[in-house]
Amino acid sequence: MNLFLYNFMMFLLLPFIAIRVLFKSFKDKDYRSNFSNRFGIYKNQSNVNNAVWFHAVSLGEVIASKKIVKTISEEYDVILSVSTPTGLREARKIFSTDIEIVYAPLDFYFLVSNFYRTYKPISLILFETEIWPNMIIQAYKKKVPIILCNARMSDSSYKSYRKFKSFSKQILNKISFVFVQSNSHLERFKALGLNRNKIQNVGSVKFDIEIRDNKNHRTHLNHQIVLAASTHKKEDELIAEVFQELKNEISDLKLIIAPRHPERAQSIKTLLTKMNMDSRIHTSLTKDLSNNEIAIISATGLMQELYSLSTSAFIGGSLFKDYGGHNIIESAAQGCPFIVGPYMKNFEDILNKFLKKDACIQIKTKKDLVNAFKTLLNDDQLRDDMSYRAAEVCMKNKGSSSEQCNTILKIIRGDKVEISNSNN
Repeated sequence: MNLFLYNFMMFLLLPFIAIRVLFKSFKDKDYRSNFSNRFGIYKNQSNVNNAVWFHAVSLGEVIASKKIVKTISEEYDVILSVSTPTGLREARKIFSTDIEIVYAPLDFYFLVSNFYRTYKPISLILFETEIWPNMIIQAYKKKVPIILCNARMSDSSYKSYRKFKSFSKQILNKISFVFVQSNSHLERFKALGLNRNKIQNVGSVKFDIEIRDNKNHRTHLNHQIVLAASTHKKEDELIAEVFQELKNEISDLKLIIAPRHPERAQSIKTLLTKMNMDSRIHTSLTKDLSNNEIAIISATGLMQELYSLSTSAFIGGSLFKDYGGHNIIESAAQGCPFIVGPYMKNFEDILNKFLKKDACIQIKTKKDLVNAFKTLLNDDQLRDDMSYRAAEVCMKNKGSSSEQCNTILKIIRGDKVEISNSNN
């Protein structure tokens, strides 16, 4: 594959992508807002030029990159682009009007060119796995430094890129610098042909989160709560069945379901009603959150509070291979012992740090999940020990945000950058 063929394929796909976005807008109207952004049309309401372009695709990436974006915005104007409404809403909540927040253009040559003409960015920073050929090549041609921060390359992604190794190598080596989360990610980037001198292992910015001890807070609750966090389709029904089994032994147990996509709240409630289960949808944390047997959260930005309330949690996106898991560090930071399923490809190295310290439980089947919850709910000491070990893992892996910020600012200023081998 070459760039011409890639753009030709993108051109053919544009109508289908647009229809897909509009179809999604029936469930979330914010897919329609600023729809023209996706086609490279921007108002530049802040009249910014010569800004740093930071791209974080969705909710999790926006939250994780918060510290880096805020640090850079202290010295430079920042344009933050996202791809999803949940990412857009969270970015506006975090940054308000301090920075320009837009939808990213679809990665077609002319649409990306419009973005560059409008904002004239002086640097392009891509977060985690956002490797977009036109974004990168146009920045390279304009001699704009390109940084991939908090980068990860799962084994499945590596195999996909390897099918087009020549094209992947061409794109990757136009990137100025890549900060990877672990040695396994580093080795995969190297195997794709990225120059080793451009890669540094600095760990994950997701560890740079406040660690809280919520044990005393939970002792004031008169019932136990299990949280199903960031769930996807098919997981909700399975979680509900698990909850029904648990209720046979723990009658006052409550369940909170916080779906990855809050717009799914009503469909989850309909599902639970068919299962003869009492539930209520909540858009905020209120005193009556646990009055019902099951609370369904239809909002974003509440995960820290939900983890702090819960006796134990299951992290969704990990029961079926379609998704690859979600952030487990938030639960650890809130002192909430957590369980994950077998499919955690997006967090494999982070998960291994917790597994090695017996700081979480990984299950394979529905029966395993029932037994894991029973074990945690019936053993106060085990929950305390697991929470303590998880907090230790978080503390030992802090510092990635600061390290990346320092190097990013040097690169933007044009200073010499030397690779540290401390994490390699």
